[in-house]
Amino acid sequence: MDVTAAQNRLATVVRTIAVEKMGDLDKLKANHSDLERADFLWHYLLQSFATMGRSSGWKGLIGDQSNYRRVTFEAIEATPEGERLARVRSVLREAKVRMPDRKAEYIIGCFKSVQEMGGPAAAKEKLLSQTGREGKIAFLKELPGIGDKYARNIMMDVYHEDFRHSIAVDARIKLVSERLGVSFRSYSAHERFYLGVAEQAGLNGWELDRLLYNFQHEVKSRL
Repeated sequence: MDVTAAQNRLATVVRTIAVEKMGDLDKLKANHSDLERADFLWHYLLQSFATMGRSSGWKGLIGDQSNYRRVTFEAIEATPEGERLARVRSVLREAKVRMPDRKAEYIIGCFKSVQEMGGPAAAKEKLLSQTGREGKIAFLKELPGIGDKYARNIMMDVYHEDFRHSIAVDARIKLVSERLGVSFRSYSAHERFYLGVAEQAGLNGWELDRLLYNFQHEVKSRL
């Protein structure tokens, strides 16, 4: 299927689903209030690593408060420096997070970066002070383990105004692309395709992205 036909087909499907699910999308938009958290950036970094590669990791690391309390910025800071990596690795394993050893290294790397910025509140303010979407993406991609997808997703999770015309391209998006018979050579080209779908369907990029994430089965069954 050519790109234009694929966009038209998907736009027709998601336009209908969006009407059915707009109440669910509105509830997700309410996460915007999390921007007020002093530890916003640290919390969403942890959430990113918990779900990276397998969303079920959220339950073990974020949803389980006994595990979560052991990897807060303050908890890691209170741990002797030489013991921090082993502590985080142990928590991730107990939480059944995918690739715990690698992600423990990412978390400690992010900890050092946030610490150098003056702590979670200061790091949050530095992030939010970056100019526009591209400035914030560039800032986040400097943090260990954060690439194109999560540099968008962190800000999209809180419905940040700079990221409402964005798509966090990941495995679920790629599965839809495969179903449509289209492929792309770059992240940006893939994102542009879906932004075009969103425009045709009368949605913003965020709304399309969250529909494809939360209601993928409905979308795929109607394609």
